[in-house]
Amino acid sequence: MHESLKQYVQQITQLPTIPAVAQQVLKLVHDEFTPVEKLENIIENDPPIAAKIISVANSAFFGYKTPTQTVSDAIMRIGFDNVRDIAFGISLMTVFEGEERAGAFEYQRIFNHSVTVGMVAQLISKDLRTKFTEEIFMNGILHDLGYLVLNKYFSDTYMKVLHIFEKEQSLLEAEKKVFSFTHADIGAWLAEKWNLPDGILDTILYHHNPSQATKKLKRVSVVHIADYIVSSGVFSVTKSNPNYPLEAASFEILGIREDYLGKIEEKIRSGEVI
Repeated sequence: MHESLKQYVQQITQLPTIPAVAQQVLKLVHDEFTPVEKLENIIENDPPIAAKIISVANSAFFGYKTPTQTVSDAIMRIGFDNVRDIAFGISLMTVFEGEERAGAFEYQRIFNHSVTVGMVAQLISKDLRTKFTEEIFMNGILHDLGYLVLNKYFSDTYMKVLHIFEKEQSLLEAEKKVFSFTHADIGAWLAEKWNLPDGILDTILYHHNPSQATKKLKRVSVVHIADYIVSSGVFSVTKSNPNYPLEAASFEILGIREDYLGKIEEKIRSGEVI
């Protein structure tokens, strides 16, 4: 662990625990024979999370004009695996809901960005016919967990990052100047503390530089490209483009050319859905 990161995380005296919903949902990930009703009951026992899942299922990205009203409808429409992974990601994110201070990140902005990255990552994964299309949503939703940690525990310090970012137009470089580490590093620290699956931890840590990942390189690369697309558009975590770098190696890892970026952006603009 980087010394600066170590000094900051030592200041966190009370780490949030994984919500009961997330713990229960995680147990379903490797169970191929889970009854639909079991997932439905877990989610419905937490109405705020259920409401968010229904809201995501009703997004234009899934292409349904008639609104989904229940968790059962959401499962029928977008699939068991999608609802399961959305439930897991959202339940972890809601631990930090309402914690923002004036001038720091808006929780809803991070939430919207994260869910959109999950959607775009799944669209890319489906388009490339990868073997992890059903799992990538969870990775996309949780890739920016570090922003939520920084927003909750070091909001005042992060204001210095945003001040530098306004002048220099690179959010990652601004983070390094102030913290000597980035949101990816502290997000991976929390993922490790929570014992999240290795695939999620690697995605969080390497989503800005997938070539450095030691495993799951393809799914990290998919999230990297999705994050770049979403951050360059209207769903950035910041009010202006954070100017994340686009790593050319991610295209090589996925076996595609760089002009693929324009093609997938066109699919998104044309309203192609998952």
